[in-house]
Amino acid sequence: MQNGAVLRAEGISVRYGGVEALQPISLSIEAGGLLLVLGPNGAGKSSLLRALAGATPLHSGRVILAGRDVTRLPAHRRSRAGMALVPEGRGRLPGLTVEENLELGRRAAGERAGDRAGDLQSIFALFPPLRERLRQDCSTLSGGEMQMLAIARALLMKPTLLMLDEPSLGLAPQATARVYHALDMLGAGGLAMLVVEQKAVPLPRSREATIVLRNGRVVFHSDRRPSSDELAHLYLGERAA
Repeated sequence: MQNGAVLRAEGISVRYGGVEALQPISLSIEAGGLLLVLGPNGAGKSSLLRALAGATPLHSGRVILAGRDVTRLPAHRRSRAGMALVPEGRGRLPGLTVEENLELGRRAAGERAGDRAGDLQSIFALFPPLRERLRQDCSTLSGGEMQMLAIARALLMKPTLLMLDEPSLGLAPQATARVYHALDMLGAGGLAMLVVEQKAVPLPRSREATIVLRNGRVVFHSDRRPSSDELAHLYLGERAA
């Protein structure tokens, strides 16, 4: 673990009743770094995200955000401390326009919120389609546009750590590429990110590490990307060399 890490998780585990959903895991993400967490259904990916976000209590371990121990903080206080989660399903808010969704993100930032015009310009530079959809009900957006909106709403909370749960789920390859290109730009700007996916994605950047989970335990943790053959073995229950 490095002292300058934006996020450090030290031996965190999760139990539901007598079932250990996540065996002790330690991880670290620096500013500008991206940690990709892969695994099949039931691997423990969602348990990891929920534990980090404060939505699920830890059985053991500590969570440290930007040098601050947030282990005992509930989810809403972790959010205020700089942790933003884009949930699976993109947190759809039907009946609200794109502009109203973005305003929710700005309000959640509280004192960290910047100039409204400047905030929106930065979002439009990252996701140009949202500029043309401001007055549009978010339920009418395409899947890719909805994912852009969900990420934009989280970014307006001014996080130091952005966590995303399966951002490519249900997206066409072109839309997935656009989303990950935006994440690459955010990482270049110094934002730390943790991304959960069920399948491997075409990451355009080099500053990432990969964890593979299966049955609640880590079976692969490296600064290199596992090959497709390795992933197939890991998903079937074989530990990589």
